[in-house]
Amino acid sequence: MKQVLMTNDRAIIARVPRPAVAPGSLLVQTHFSLISTGTELASLKAVLSKEDAGAIGKVSEFTSRASYYLGKAVNNPAKAAQRLSQIAAARVKRLTDTARAPRADGPKAVELSDLGWTGSSATSFARRPGGGFEFQRDASAAGYQAMSRRVFVRELDDGRPVAAGERGAGAEATSPALVISIKGAVRGSPLTLGLLNHDQSAWIGQVTLDAGDIDEALQFDTQGSQSVTIVLANAGPGGGSASFAEFAVRLREPNSDGLPASETDQLGWNVGYSAAGEVVAVGEGVTGFKVGDLVACGGAGQANHAEFISVKRNLCVKVPAGVPAHAAATTTVGAIAMQGVRRADLRLGEVVCVVGLGLIGLLTVQILKASGCAVVGLDLDAERVKRARELGADAATANADEAVRLCLHLGSGAGADATIITAAAKTDVLINNAMKATRRRGKVVIVGDIGMNIERPDFYRKEIDVLMSTSYGPGRYDFTYEVEGRDYPYAYVRWSQNRNMQAYLDLIAAGKVSVDSLIDEFVPIEEAARAYDTLARSKKAPLGVVFVYHPRSNLDLDPKSIDKPESARVNIRGARLARGEKVRYCLVGAGGFGVSMLVPQLDKRRDVFHLAAVCSRDPVRGGNFARQRGVEALISDYDAVLADPAIDMVVIATRHHEHAEQAARALEAGKHVFVEKPLAVDWAGLDRVREAYEKSSGLVLMAGFNRGLSPAAEAIRQRLRNRQAPLMINYRLNGGYIPSDSWIQNAEGAGRNIGEACHMYDFFASFATGAPAWIVAEGISPGAAAYLANDNFAATIRYTDGSVGNLFYTALGPKTGLPKERIEVFCEGRAFLIDDFVKCVEYPSGETIWEAPAADKGHGSEMSLLADAVARDAAEGPIPVKRLFETTAVSLHIEDLLQGRAVA
Repeated sequence: MKQVLMTNDRAIIARVPRPAVAPGSLLVQTHFSLISTGTELASLKAVLSKEDAGAIGKVSEFTSRASYYLGKAVNNPAKAAQRLSQIAAARVKRLTDTARAPRADGPKAVELSDLGWTGSSATSFARRPGGGFEFQRDASAAGYQAMSRRVFVRELDDGRPVAAGERGAGAEATSPALVISIKGAVRGSPLTLGLLNHDQSAWIGQVTLDAGDIDEALQFDTQGSQSVTIVLANAGPGGGSASFAEFAVRLREPNSDGLPASETDQLGWNVGYSAAGEVVAVGEGVTGFKVGDLVACGGAGQANHAEFISVKRNLCVKVPAGVPAHAAATTTVGAIAMQGVRRADLRLGEVVCVVGLGLIGLLTVQILKASGCAVVGLDLDAERVKRARELGADAATANADEAVRLCLHLGSGAGADATIITAAAKTDVLINNAMKATRRRGKVVIVGDIGMNIERPDFYRKEIDVLMSTSYGPGRYDFTYEVEGRDYPYAYVRWSQNRNMQAYLDLIAAGKVSVDSLIDEFVPIEEAARAYDTLARSKKAPLGVVFVYHPRSNLDLDPKSIDKPESARVNIRGARLARGEKVRYCLVGAGGFGVSMLVPQLDKRRDVFHLAAVCSRDPVRGGNFARQRGVEALISDYDAVLADPAIDMVVIATRHHEHAEQAARALEAGKHVFVEKPLAVDWAGLDRVREAYEKSSGLVLMAGFNRGLSPAAEAIRQRLRNRQAPLMINYRLNGGYIPSDSWIQNAEGAGRNIGEACHMYDFFASFATGAPAWIVAEGISPGAAAYLANDNFAATIRYTDGSVGNLFYTALGPKTGLPKERIEVFCEGRAFLIDDFVKCVEYPSGETIWEAPAADKGHGSEMSLLADAVARDAAEGPIPVKRLFETTAVSLHIEDLLQGRAVA
């Protein structure tokens, strides 16, 4: 399907898989979606305003603007910064890898034999027979080590020119591709392989070649440049060498469908938050909707500008008969206007001043008139003032002083009963003028994003109430309402955000709110990139702009279908394909831990593993990672992963409550499984995995219990390999406080005993030589305090070999200053101390038996041992399956003890 993404400097249309039919959600085929001409255009307008500021000014503006919007989208500044860095890097990184031979009817290609390699700042350079070469590198941080001759894009075997597409405003490239096949080795620090444009003034593609053996094929989009120069440069402090037995280059003509040779630079963030369309699938647990219903949808990150959207139940409402879909697409902004009016708590006949007559402001005017209020409108734009009068405002003006006079006049000399500020401007003038227009003990309601430095005199003298209106209404930003779908009781919360959305549609159906007069432009979704560029450059943006989609009937939502607009899978153009026999794996869940910890550790064993696919319900977050990495397939439905015979292993990094079912289904589909801890969050889930594993044959099952595989743990085991006596292990974990409304603490995370302490239980088991024989656990009694028993407890396990492991887990300690983990192992007159997996000391000698510059909790060892097990077709992974099940059972039993469901 097509989805609009926003980058730092333009909008793009990306191919992404349709979203999964998620539990608690509706899958909607979009008919119309509304552009927010304020927030969505702000970053583009900022870029245009900085065009003469130079490169540094532009980068600064990109960073501040994109961080702002990404921060709003993910509600996490750290993640926003990470996503921003990926998107910014895509401006120069147009490179991905491919070893796929062109089809007979596909683009023609010719291999270039004379690349004319020469050394640059390399300390030595030598050619090798067969077109290879080698060099010793200097110590510079980014110096060019070797360069090819200029490679002309027109160098085809029959002499015909290759059509080089032009990149206009928002247009995608249709340039030829440069495919580079390399085989060799990099020693020392990493190298950068990249292309320079025709005059060597700018990079048009870069990739990092990490130290180690290399055997891959890479593809660049030449981006309209008539010639390119291939460069090998130091990527950071230099030193070392490089040797290439193969370095072949060939050109491929542009794709006949006009799509770029590489889609790997199509990184961006979601835009859109108000849409309408037809329900094509109903998620598990959703009632009150059926396939074929016309619905209005809201929510940033859900009601995106995309052909298909997955939206949670409480952000969807049915569209009443007689309300056209394009009008329903404005429901989100209508609910924002509705909530602003409700916050004012007005009575029939009261006077209201509306400051800011944009789309939300003009809808507010109409809602107020439908409520029997007298309305004064204020906006600097004379055209919007005129529209307000036409839509029923009793008075409207472009002059702030005149607005105060009008409010005094309509308010019998007292002023407006309430002022609703729907404008968005970083100035304090708006709210202070509102104080002047509002009567004593009146209300000022803030809907727009404005300056909040209130001057005291009018505010104090009039005793005015200042109220904030939060988006669509009660329920917004409430996880239990928006994500879990728990509605508020009607008797206690009369107007939730969902009921505000429905009330707005009812006003349209009754003819009390006119939408058609506010929509200035309809734009086909295929022209989205051009439309954003035009809107950003326009001196005066239109009021309402709606994207128009082309819905299809007879959809095939089978997750196994490929290359259809409604497919759950997209094969990324220009992706890296494995050369040679590799274990092809799919990362399931593109969250922070999977992409920043698991994949980098698996990358260290590229001799065995190849990341072939990414599966994520969020096609944008997962897509950004997949494209940046040049992954072959982006998939949104887990069924499509299981149905792909080319995927040998799944790496599951989803929320905890999904692990057991996903692991069991993968085993049943004949795939190796690595599942991040916990293996299961309840007894039924553990049974499900065990039964699936027992029925499987020749498959490796591994759970992410890494601490027992850490270098520190292995160092202790080596010292105790001849022990005769039992062990005593004391493990203190200072976890830090996590609020009870975090997903980690709810049903998705299952709490910190199950979600994290399982690591500690496996650490004990990695030293004991017997099974658990006796378990006791006791948690705090928090009373009314904001703490939980299952992240403040002590648990003791005795094993059949006589060893005892004691875990002291607390969230009552500081998050800074005191290390998180401290482990003491006692045996036969010796003791070993691990401090936060940075250092391990033996006593009484005081000898440091292992030390590292940064914490090493065993993730690298875990994945390396897994690679060895899979490569040699071992019967089990690095941790015996029996221990995986026992460790999980220990955590489940301790949870039962802490919750009073069992006795020791």
